[in-house]
Amino acid sequence: MAKNNKRNGIVELWGHEFKKAAEGLDKSEVVSFVDELMKKNEALLKRAEHLSSLTKLAEKTIVEADDVAKQVKSEAEEQAKAGAKAILAEAEEQAQKITEEKRAEALARVNREVEAIKAKAQQQAETMLEERIREIQPELKDNAKNLYEELLSQLENLKQQVVALEEELDQKLPHPPEKTSTGEETSQPGRETSQASNEFLELLQPASETGEDKPEWELEILPPIDLTQILEIINYLDNLPEVKQTELIPQIDRPTITVFLSEPIYLIDVLKELPQVAQVTEDKSASNGTDVKPRKARIELSRKIASTPSN
Repeated sequence: MAKNNKRNGIVELWGHEFKKAAEGLDKSEVVSFVDELMKKNEALLKRAEHLSSLTKLAEKTIVEADDVAKQVKSEAEEQAKAGAKAILAEAEEQAQKITEEKRAEALARVNREVEAIKAKAQQQAETMLEERIREIQPELKDNAKNLYEELLSQLENLKQQVVALEEELDQKLPHPPEKTSTGEETSQPGRETSQASNEFLELLQPASETGEDKPEWELEILPPIDLTQILEIINYLDNLPEVKQTELIPQIDRPTITVFLSEPIYLIDVLKELPQVAQVTEDKSASNGTDVKPRKARIELSRKIASTPSN
């Protein structure tokens, strides 16, 4: 749009001043202005194309960046999963190791406690056994004394019965007359009876009292003591054909059975078969590997008793 200008010969078009020629606008200026406009337009078009290229590049970059981001995200997730799996496996391994260590430690602690309990129980058992031995010692002593007195009484009664029987037989049987200084024969039944009685009493005395014979075995009875079992063992040994006789030495805590043999026999094997015997061991240190008499053994009585085997 043209605006009036106070200056003569000047016309303003589209904000640009043109000189007014006689025949109109100055052609050269118009052409110059139009060329300049075209150049600006061309520059704007190139700029627009450049901007468009930049826009496409930006869009492509965004798309590629998005793809890269997705790929990075996927790889990161895979790595995270792999790392988590590795961490989990390591944690499980560590947990298992710790569990095994704890289990071993707990087992060792339990074993120590068990050993301590066993040791305490054994100590208590030994203490109770010692107390029980001390408790039964007076009773054992009285029982042994009573048994010994009863055996002596029975032996004395047996001797009296034998003497009475010999006197009775002596009275019933005829006796050869004894010659006197005058050559007459007379009988002395009292003298013969006394001599026979003395000979019989000598047979009843233990062989060890002569000082010439020693027992082949000494069997020491370990506590706890059971007199019934001891008597059953003695009775069984007395019935063996190889046994000449037995004797009971009534000690307070550990009575001893001495055994005299008529024929050699290894008593350890025989005693092991008895139900009254829980365990029997020979004390070989006493003989030092020689044949010195008596051979010694220790007997532990059984708590549960079965019937004695018959001969």
